[in-house]
Amino acid sequence: MGKNFTSFSYKNTTPFTDKIKINGTGSTYELGYAMPLKKFKDFSYLGSITLNDYNATGESDLNNLDWKTSYIGIQNVVDYRFYDSFYFFISAQAGLNLSTILYGKQQLNNSTYNLTKNKDFSGIILQPVVGINAKYYISKSGFLSLGCNFTKSISLNPTPEKVSFNTFQILFGGYFDLIKDKHL
Repeated sequence: MGKNFTSFSYKNTTPFTDKIKINGTGSTYELGYAMPLKKFKDFSYLGSITLNDYNATGESDLNNLDWKTSYIGIQNVVDYRFYDSFYFFISAQAGLNLSTILYGKQQLNNSTYNLTKNKDFSGIILQPVVGINAKYYISKSGFLSLGCNFTKSISLNPTPEKVSFNTFQILFGGYFDLIKDKHL
């Protein structure tokens, strides 16, 4: 679990439109499975289900804007452990998240809109993910982690306004070994 820091960008097709800087914070949750790749000892595969809140506010001389959105997704990541100490290691991660909107509300001045049916927000969102993660063993069967990720959304819907968002995530986690080694 952790925190999303998101900035939105869009190409508005309407001339003379008020430009608003839109950014905000939300929560992130992830539940998954990590599996070492036996042929490559420092690599692991991580598959997970994600729930991300991408919220934002913006203000200009003419408009006040507030977006509250939640996306559910499937994330696949390859983890490369490049530093290994006795109880502590650091790894780099790269992968892909495919998600779709669960909840979305826009407040523009005094009007409220449902974003789940809006083509700029709905459909499949593709997000490349890169990050770094530090893990500390708390026992033989578990460890805690602290990490950060960078993502950029790419909507697979062809829309004229091209809404996308860049996200910096700070993540706190716990990992627990579900399969005990018989030789220990």
